[in-house]
Amino acid sequence: MLHTLLGGVILASELTAIALPIDSVEVYYLTHDFASVIRLVEAKEHPPMHDQLLLGWSYYRLGDMSRSKASFRSGLEVAPASLELLNGLAYAHYRLGEAAEAEAAFRQVLARSPERVESQRGLAFVLFTSQRFDECLPMFDSFWRDDSSDGEAEYHLVKSVDGMLTRWQQQQKTPAQMVEQAWQFDAQGLRRSAFEMFQWIVQLEPFHPGARLGLGTLGPAFGHEAEARAALESLLRENSKDADARATLSRLHLQAGRVKEAEKELQRLLAAHPKDPRGETLRREIAARRAGEAVP
Repeated sequence: MLHTLLGGVILASELTAIALPIDSVEVYYLTHDFASVIRLVEAKEHPPMHDQLLLGWSYYRLGDMSRSKASFRSGLEVAPASLELLNGLAYAHYRLGEAAEAEAAFRQVLARSPERVESQRGLAFVLFTSQRFDECLPMFDSFWRDDSSDGEAEYHLVKSVDGMLTRWQQQQKTPAQMVEQAWQFDAQGLRRSAFEMFQWIVQLEPFHPGARLGLGTLGPAFGHEAEARAALESLLRENSKDADARATLSRLHLQAGRVKEAEKELQRLLAAHPKDPRGETLRREIAARRAGEAVP
């Protein structure tokens, strides 16, 4: 019920099904008549916790963050254990620019309810606006992995990478150190963050071999196959015996369905590195792909 109340629009037929009084706090909140919510709740001498919650969110939706904060605080005096009120207070702190207070409140909520997504996102935004990019980046990566259509998470992920690496550059970290960290992110499952880091480093150092290999390895997974292929081919023009680039290029072709090209790159890999264990793995995968294509 609470999630629906805070979530937004419902139909008139749904209001009938809920069977609420017409002149009620819930109905006014559900129909976005926040001024009427405020009128009704503030007329009560001792409003219950639920009314205080809707009062706080009504002021929040109307942009009055100071009164929103005061309402959530008043509610917590009545119901100090309420996670809903504490979460609302955290958002009011955030909108008022009170980063330390917002962070503390969000962390209190998450300590008791770690799966609460709206509090996770709120904390991530606080860390982002506080320019603590290395802390919020894994969070935005997680949000984006849960829903790759989440444009807000994607935007903040990319901007977090930019902010983090810009700071590292100011701290005189080398591209090699940045590349090493990107591979660590990849190993931790933060592949989108690692890819964005490799892209950023290539912009800084276009000929850095580690960054180009990273771009070539992860690019196809995120819709950048052409850039990935170009990066790998540039490495191989410089060193035709680069086993990492050759094996990665073979896999890139295989994943794209270009079996002949994948097999050519495999043969070149084995000619230069006959004992490379990736050769046998690629050979089996290519054979399996050919067998699958042969099935009528």
